[in-house]
Amino acid sequence: MRSAGERIYARLTGHGTAHGADLFDLHVIACMIAIAAQEARAGIAPLAAGLGLEGWEVRALFQLMFPGAIREIEGLDMTPAPPLADEAALRDMLWYNCRDSGTFGRLLVRIVARRCQRPNHLWQDLGFGSRRELSGLMQRHFPNLAARNRQDMKWKKFFYRTICSSTGFSLCTAPVCSECDDFEACFGAEDGESILARIRNDRPSPPEARA
Repeated sequence: MRSAGERIYARLTGHGTAHGADLFDLHVIACMIAIAAQEARAGIAPLAAGLGLEGWEVRALFQLMFPGAIREIEGLDMTPAPPLADEAALRDMLWYNCRDSGTFGRLLVRIVARRCQRPNHLWQDLGFGSRRELSGLMQRHFPNLAARNRQDMKWKKFFYRTICSSTGFSLCTAPVCSECDDFEACFGAEDGESILARIRNDRPSPPEARA
């Protein structure tokens, strides 16, 4: 049986998509909406807050990507939430490196920055099925960051390292990553199951924070 998030994803991509929209972009945004909607249903945060958007921005996103599914958000709590810790710096860094300077890019940056605040691997917190989808997103919309992450560091770790380096500050004491005692925390495997699939199978999320 599908989880609620998976059902929302199916409705968005099956009936609501904008004519001529890019299929990959439709997929990744539908995943992000689905995971945020699943959290909203669980009482974690309203949909807009889970996406890091204002209510009118959620409606703008639906009009841009899923105009045929705009009724899905009718009656939902669209209370926004103020930026969380470090979120403003994340937004600035992502926006500076975003290929798309239009509405889509602006909304994408805000969503990714907000989802970075969740406790799992970033690909899981974006609702993706695997890390490969996150790599594809970065290569397409943040190519400069994708090119700089040559060692395939975990994306949350890489984002914060990029922010620190831009201010001349370093969180690391090791001279190079290969000499660090905590190497696995930054470069270890990001295996796991899609959160939407985990919810479908009635398994709770692991309590520890991941990158």
